[in-house]
Amino acid sequence: MPTPTTSGQRPRTCRACGKKFEYPVKGNPATRHHCEECVTLPAETRKVLEKLNTRISQLELQLRRLQPKPAAPPAAS
Repeated sequence: MPTPTTSGQRPRTCRACGKKFEYPVKGNPATRHHCEECVTLPAETRKVLEKLNTRISQLELQLRRLQPKPAAPPAAS
């Protein structure tokens, strides 16, 4: 069951690693775009990870589209 968001908290997805996190959380260094782990990485590293994460997401979507759709079960007569 999802946790209710309070005082403007929203579930976010990190652009660098794809991890789901809540933002804003008091005392947490996470930003709107990066989780608490990725925000500590150098900006150049985050930028590369963002590009790789985007490309991986695109490839996963293409693979899902290429998967054959399951055939409907034949009607029993």
